[in-house]
Amino acid sequence: MSSSLTASITNLSRHSAVRFVLVGGTSFILDAGTLFLLHGVLKLWLPLATVLAYAVAFVANFGLNRKWAFAAEGHVGRQLHRYLYLVAANLVLTVVGVQGLTWLGLPYLVSKVVTSGVVAAINYVAFRLWVFR
Repeated sequence: MSSSLTASITNLSRHSAVRFVLVGGTSFILDAGTLFLLHGVLKLWLPLATVLAYAVAFVANFGLNRKWAFAAEGHVGRQLHRYLYLVAANLVLTVVGVQGLTWLGLPYLVSKVVTSGVVAAINYVAFRLWVFR
C-alpha cells in the first residue's frame, strides 16, 4: 500500500463518524451473535435471549462510543442518562417510521432500512453534540 493511501486511511479512521459506524456494526454483530449463542445454541427462551443480547450490545455500544468514537471524558452518569433518553426516542422513531413508511406503501424491510438510516444520522449528531459533549 502506498504511504499516501495509508495516511488517508489513518486520517479517515480518526474521524468520529467512521468510528461511530464501526461501533454500530460491531454492536449489531455482538447483538446477533449473542442472540444466536443464547437462543440458537443454548436454547434459552427467545424473548429472554433477545433482551440479554440487546443488553450486551447496549453496554458495548455505549462504552465504545464514549471512549473510542467520541473520546468523551465527562460525567459518565450524565452521559448514560442522556444515552438512555436517546435509546427511548430511537424506539419511538423506529416504530413510527417503519409503520408510517409501510402505510405509505414501502415493504416493511425497506421501511426498516430507511428508518434505521435516519435514526443513525440523528444518533450521530445527538451523540456528538449532546450525549458525549
